[in-house]
Amino acid sequence: MRRHAVNIIVLLTMMLCHSCATPHYHLFEKGRRVRTGLEVFCEGEARRYAGMRAAMVTNNSGYDYYLRRNIYLLKNKGIQVAMILEPEHGLYGYKNEMDYSFGWFDHHTGLPVYNLYGAARQQLRNLFASVDIVIFDIQDMGMRCYTYITDLKVVMDALDGTNRELIVLDRPNPTSFLGIDGADLNPRFATAYVSAFPAPFIYDMTIAEAARYYRGIQGMDLKLTVVPMKGYRRGMLFHETGLPWIPPSPNLPTYESAVVYSAVVLMEGINISLGRGTAKPFEYIGAPWIDPEDFCAEMERIGLKQFRFKPVYFKPTFSKYAGYRCGGAQIFYLGGRFSPTETAYRMISAIMKRYPYLASWVSHGDRYDIDALAGTDLFRRSIQSGKSWEEFQGSIAAERSSYMKKRKTYLLY
Repeated sequence: MRRHAVNIIVLLTMMLCHSCATPHYHLFEKGRRVRTGLEVFCEGEARRYAGMRAAMVTNNSGYDYYLRRNIYLLKNKGIQVAMILEPEHGLYGYKNEMDYSFGWFDHHTGLPVYNLYGAARQQLRNLFASVDIVIFDIQDMGMRCYTYITDLKVVMDALDGTNRELIVLDRPNPTSFLGIDGADLNPRFATAYVSAFPAPFIYDMTIAEAARYYRGIQGMDLKLTVVPMKGYRRGMLFHETGLPWIPPSPNLPTYESAVVYSAVVLMEGINISLGRGTAKPFEYIGAPWIDPEDFCAEMERIGLKQFRFKPVYFKPTFSKYAGYRCGGAQIFYLGGRFSPTETAYRMISAIMKRYPYLASWVSHGDRYDIDALAGTDLFRRSIQSGKSWEEFQGSIAAERSSYMKKRKTYLLY
């Protein structure tokens, strides 16, 4: 009798656990999750392109909800994927250093792979001449300095004036909930990759919207097809999409690290380690000349409501201060909307005041890295002159208003 009672309890427990798990499963399976442009394309329009030769612009983020790779999904639809073009960090997303090699052969897919990073426009035009269509499917981050948006620009520039069709498969913008933030790109501070796309630092467009926007403002002669997502709404947090977080680059292992990245990446413009080469990239910040307790007390005094700071020591294995013990902070994001450029502005201002003889701007010749990252020298000059965040915001208000008007025409959601 006791054995039967135990069996009944076990059975009821299993049934209860199953009932608890089932709604979560069906929540996404019955269409309430976001379906990416890749999934929508494979379910519909892909059949129209069967038999065509395609160049695939993608990386390790190019998977569907079921973790099936886009290259194989498109091949199964009859599209002849002839080559792959990889962005920074490579096809498999493990490269930390810049790779300027032009091409290699991938034995897993059986395809030649060409490196977009540093490729000349004419080289790309020559490659595209051998295919019928170009398919772009990469998870973007919604930040101008994140080079995947530059890859989109580079591909579009190479296709301009040709008769090749560009198909952009849309994906969620993980920073969409932050809205538009930061200065528009001043052409004087444009670079080949870090700041190339003509938009604010946080531009609040998905990759497909950005493609529509860039073609429109440039007046391009380009056949563009965008495949929107289904179930997506502007401002969604990534975990609300129901999609798996696949690190789009090696230093963004989690969604939380990606959000913190948006807040601290401008600090690449000063001589501070942002935890590259540690277990907590962009969540650790510091330098060999910083005392953790003192530093965290200073950061807490700034009054950033969405963040807390814990004293830490860390030793990067590469990038800034590789091999040196750094003191600093582990940054904890508490949730909620914030301004990434305001966060960076206040933190950099505090660091410059607290360590006036140790903290400095990173420069190469007469060019400051922060000017390229921010897209303007106003950010740096405002900090140097002791201006408040509000004063800096006022100096870019007109260009922000202009961008919002231009952008509105090209939105999909």
